[in-house]
Amino acid sequence: MKNSLVTILIPTYNRAEFLREAIQSAVTQTHRELEILILDDASPDDTTSVAAEFADDPRVIYIRHPNNLGIAGNWRAGIERVRGEFFCLLHDDDTFEPTFVESLLQPLRSDPNVILAFCDQWMMGTDGSRNVAESEALQKRFRRNRLSAGILPDFAVSALVNSSIPVGASLFRTAMIELAFIAEQAKGSIDSWLFYRCVGTGRSAHYLPERLMNYRTHSGGMSSSMPIYMAEGHLFRYRTILNDASLTRIHPQVKVLMAETLTAHGIILLVTGKRATARHSLTESLRLTFSFRAALAFLLSCGGRVGTQFALAVRR
Repeated sequence: MKNSLVTILIPTYNRAEFLREAIQSAVTQTHRELEILILDDASPDDTTSVAAEFADDPRVIYIRHPNNLGIAGNWRAGIERVRGEFFCLLHDDDTFEPTFVESLLQPLRSDPNVILAFCDQWMMGTDGSRNVAESEALQKRFRRNRLSAGILPDFAVSALVNSSIPVGASLFRTAMIELAFIAEQAKGSIDSWLFYRCVGTGRSAHYLPERLMNYRTHSGGMSSSMPIYMAEGHLFRYRTILNDASLTRIHPQVKVLMAETLTAHGIILLVTGKRATARHSLTESLRLTFSFRAALAFLLSCGGRVGTQFALAVRR
């Protein structure tokens, strides 16, 4: 069996303090047939200097965009440059275990119908220390503890309802991924949108129940809270799924998720003083499913500045 070329994409912006560890974890993979593309989205920090430290490795290619493309634009620019039969996305503040690529390659090589293979992940702090309790808690939260090794029995439920698949712990088959799978409209939900498009191909996904990557949590991370950018991306995805007749069987679960996100979106808007827009989101949430949190937030949206102040307590 031929030794497949794998592309590791490292999209980065202003994360020089973590980038070195990310690149180091890529170059030390046990699978050696790699190209490693560092995609610098016009960072104003020392990213160029950090990338230069790896210039002696011919597998490492540093690409600096003259203008900031944003997350979707940077991902697309990287995927356009992929030469590998398979590729993965390594966040600039995360790291891979040495056998990440080697281990996830096996199911992709064995079954040509598999569009992606993914593994579990460790949660680590800013200093790189592992948090075992948090890792286990996230495994349960995203239902990976209920998955068996092998082909997912229900790709759509795992990817679109349970959010079981971490994009940074996935290896994709390049030929099956189109640039259209990366959408600007998905905003902070760009990874979940990618999985939605993967589900739509009718292909399968394979799970390897080992923790082969390390996800860093810190105050500057994208998932440290749900900013409006992320909420709007989720809502775009949920609305698309609810209009997708091929996914009717998961619509009831998606409506619940959408209602929760609409409530969070409404509260964010309320806290920032956009009461009329907040009421619109909260009304839509309550039409999907009733919750006391959404109902209380709606009442507060009618309460002027006093309601806005109380909304801070509801947001927590």
